[in-house]
Parts: sequence; structure tokens; C-alpha cells
Amino acid sequence: MYQLHPCSEEDKKSIIDGLVAYNLTCVPAVQEELFIDLSRKVVSEAGTVIGGIVARMYCWNCADVDALWVSEKYRGTGLGKKLLLQVEAAAREKGARFIHLDTFDFQARGFYENQGYEVFGVLDNCPEGHKRYYMKKCLL
Repeated sequence: MYQLHPCSEEDKKSIIDGLVAYNLTCVPAVQEELFIDLSRKVVSEAGTVIGGIVARMYCWNCADVDALWVSEKYRGTGLGKKLLLQVEAAAREKGARFIHLDTFDFQARGFYENQGYEVFGVLDNCPEGHKRYYMKKCLL
């Protein structure tokens, strides 16, 4: 018999560690560190975070962008592009072959396409009436 319970942060780490351990029995890591943080932020002269990108490279020479945000006041100034290019360069320098991300139809699909990303999958009605796009870019 078993019971289901909410997870603590420690539980979540244990679950991820278990999955990673299993994955590595199927496909060995090709980089020394399993996960490399590539995240960056942009700080104003006043010390306020006005933009940032949360990204990491994982053990098979792939990078993943979890979030890219620029404060509305600074959109259109090139900060998003600079953040993305910095992460791509860092990933490429560390041996990444691909980078991937997702975005919604009300976010930045066009921006990413202008940076060389292509859609490889779509979830319709996620959320209702909208689309979620999965995008990738070859870094070679």
C-alpha cells in the first residue's frame, strides 16, 4: 500500500536526482558537470534588476532557457537579444550543440525566430485560446 503526499524541496531534489541517475544509465554524460548555470541579469544604475535570463546547460551538451524577461520600460532596447546571445555564447564555449526554450503566442515567438530559433512543437489551447511554442536552435 502507498500514500501520496505533497513534496518538500528535499523531496523534489531526491526525485530529480533519481531521474538523472536513471537517465545516465541510458545515455552517459558528455560533460563533466551535470548542470551548468548560464543565468544572467541586467542591473540599472540604481541597482534594480531590469532584465534577466534563467538558463542552464545539461549533461548532454544541450542548453535550456527557462525564462527571459526584460522590464517593459527597457523592451526594444536590445537587452533581450544581448542576454540571449550571452547565454548562447557561454553554452557554445562549454560545448553545447543545441539550445531550446518555450514561449507563448502572447510572448516572444517572433523575437526568438529573429534570433534563429525554429518551432519544433506546439501545444494548442495552452492556456485556453492560446498556443505554447517549443523552439530550438543549433549552436554549431
